[in-house]
Amino acid sequence: MHRSRSPLAAALLIGSTALALSACGSEKAPTAPVTDSKAAPAATATDAPAAKASATAAPVKAGAPDLAAYVGKYPFDKVDGVAFGDHPLVKAGIAATVTDARVLKAIMTTQGPSSPIEMIDGKVASWACQQHKCGEHQWAVFVDPASGATDVCYVNDPAMTNESRWFLAGGKEERRKGDCATEKG
Repeated sequence: MHRSRSPLAAALLIGSTALALSACGSEKAPTAPVTDSKAAPAATATDAPAAKASATAAPVKAGAPDLAAYVGKYPFDKVDGVAFGDHPLVKAGIAATVTDARVLKAIMTTQGPSSPIEMIDGKVASWACQQHKCGEHQWAVFVDPASGATDVCYVNDPAMTNESRWFLAGGKEERRKGDCATEKG
């Protein structure tokens, strides 16, 4: 004998299944809607050295919002018409810190879930991941709003789920235990 479910029960089952699937293994950071399809232009291998030569922190253009204004917002939310990833201090910091052109391109162009921006140890921190691959492809950006010094955590390998690759202000690179969401607390 087949038991029929009410339309409400079916809708709840479908909705909860979709929500569970959208988490894609990332239990530590809440997800948000995927940003629009307009991605930042892809970086090339020749872009990284030019950006690195421009120093760790670039002066903020007149009219660029204070980075603290992004705290509590998602990276794609705009403050005074500027999304977090498009802020001159953030773009310059990432470009100066991330020395691997492939990683730079992934961070600047891959779309997916993100968590609200936070202030962590005096730095404005943003976390995001590739949709449907959050456990194995994620990154976090930590920017000192006063100096522009930027640290970037990056994971892109199923074998790295307990280890992350860090690009630190000043050109240093290291490996750390845990994924990028671990650093957010």
